[in-house]
Amino acid sequence: MNTLRKHALDVAAFIWGVAEATLFFFVPDVLLSYIGLKRGAKAAARASFIAAVGASCGGAIMYLWSAHDPAAARAAVLAVPAISEAMVASARQGMSENWFLGTFLGPLTSTPFKVFAILAPHVGASAPAFALAGVAARLPRFLIVSIGASLIGRALSRWLGERPLLWLLIGAWLLFYAVFFALMPN
Repeated sequence: MNTLRKHALDVAAFIWGVAEATLFFFVPDVLLSYIGLKRGAKAAARASFIAAVGASCGGAIMYLWSAHDPAAARAAVLAVPAISEAMVASARQGMSENWFLGTFLGPLTSTPFKVFAILAPHVGASAPAFALAGVAARLPRFLIVSIGASLIGRALSRWLGERPLLWLLIGAWLLFYAVFFALMPN
């Protein structure tokens, strides 16, 4: 029981990584920034890697679904909030030129990883290669967010204390998702 409690946040990071790479739409960065704030940079880096592996596993699930039933996988992904036909078309264009580069640079376009996962079997990516690309595509942002939260938290804790920092983090994520949903196309 003590071992599970010790690793509960890592397990949660893995599960959240899998979930967000499939059909869940809240990013693991929410949990990873909390881990960075509360547990420090080392724990944040470990959880980020674990979340990236989870995302890769979730991407593999979507890859296999799309390889077996592309229409159903595409319809399910298009039903996720803030994913549009135009986004899928843009990702397909990028992946058709170079599937790895398209997947790796995907986070810069705000295109969810699940979009790349359903396209990958149809642009020449093998399942094992795409799974490895999934870690490479997800890990940099996870590290930036989680270690950034750790460093910012450490700097601000001198002036604010720990509890106000947690409320600041919660407020930042609430603001982020309020803007996200307000700007989301219908």
